[in-house]
Amino acid sequence: MKYKSYDELISLVSDFRLEHQNLSANELDRLLKTTFRIDQSILRELDGTSDLMTTPLQNTPSGL
Repeated sequence: MKYKSYDELISLVSDFRLEHQNLSANELDRLLKTTFRIDQSILRELDGTSDLMTTPLQNTPSGL
């Protein structure tokens, strides 16, 4: 599927998810990646999980 901007991709993925609610999460992710030709990192970013993947050690004093 062709898209011209990141915002358009977000919208298309959202609509696609609504149309395919009957699939399991793994099946849906696999179908999304092949349909839109995106990889797992982009899919995580679209889902907002890449923001949650920070380690707590990044904000601790270096002496610990």
